[in-house]
Amino acid sequence: MVKKGPTKKELTEVELERRVSVISPVLFENISDKDTVRKLVVELIRGAEDGLEFTDASSFNEWFENRFKPQLVWLTTEDYERALLRALWLARTFSASDYGSSRQRDMLQVWTDTARGFAGEIALSKFLQSKYAIETKVDVTRGKTEDYLPTDVANIRTLEGEWRSPKLTLSIKATKFNGRWLDAPGAQISHSDGFVLAKLGITRQHFLGFLKESGLIATMLLHGKELKEISEADAKTLMEEIPASYPIPVYLPGWLDKRELTLPIHILNATVIGRTKKRIIVRQGVGVFTPDLIRQHPSISMIQGSTGLGIEIEPIVKSFTGQKFLAHSGAFKFGDKAWKELIKQL
Repeated sequence: MVKKGPTKKELTEVELERRVSVISPVLFENISDKDTVRKLVVELIRGAEDGLEFTDASSFNEWFENRFKPQLVWLTTEDYERALLRALWLARTFSASDYGSSRQRDMLQVWTDTARGFAGEIALSKFLQSKYAIETKVDVTRGKTEDYLPTDVANIRTLEGEWRSPKLTLSIKATKFNGRWLDAPGAQISHSDGFVLAKLGITRQHFLGFLKESGLIATMLLHGKELKEISEADAKTLMEEIPASYPIPVYLPGWLDKRELTLPIHILNATVIGRTKKRIIVRQGVGVFTPDLIRQHPSISMIQGSTGLGIEIEPIVKSFTGQKFLAHSGAFKFGDKAWKELIKQL
């Protein structure tokens, strides 16, 4: 009897667990909850793999040592509070629309989404200061959304130098650990010379944990008991159920120089799927994307019946219309040489 070897699925699961075991100790340095660490690590792996930052076991090891670890920044509770305060000041002046859709975001979502962007900016600032002794400032004066398109770095200086305006307009975009895309309005490409992506290790419960740590939830529960809306026992249970806040790990995959791109579409990895309901799936790419540009791209136009098909940007847009500047995370320049190049141009 011939003994069968492990299946492809089993091998994949073994490799996933190996990767989790490699990354987890790094996050355990600042996060104690095992479930939170595992969730964040699995999301990080999926986002990096889907973004083509690595493709196999060998390139994973290289990615971990030369890209992830050197480009990981930790945000304290105070850092996150700064991001929330900056966002609270500006959020009411921003559009509630999701770019590329007609959906209107709740103001709380506008606030937390805006805070995530500021958290990415703070992470880059901490990274440049700790690694290269460069300080940066952002502009938090109120204005229209389009006023913030050109650059997220308003001023820059060496630690002993004078503050000055940067020579390069730099846009910083944030996503979560499982994100693969830098996603910006299509007009952004006309205003910014370079782009930095920041991946934040934030779970869905993190903001709730922050509210708990800040004392706001305790205050609400105290008032709730006075209103007889919640009992002492239930208030205690609720406080125990809400997870604690934790320092936020932020991974910076790198930066992208617009001047090195061939636009409108620099890279496109897309395919047509489906039998009865065919559609175009965009999995990776770099460039200014519209439905027509995607359908007209040589890799798609040569496929019979592709004209007029619906388009999905995996996994962020199910039915793509409008215009976006997109770049998958694996396309970003990284490493000491790349960051020094960015600083020189700033």
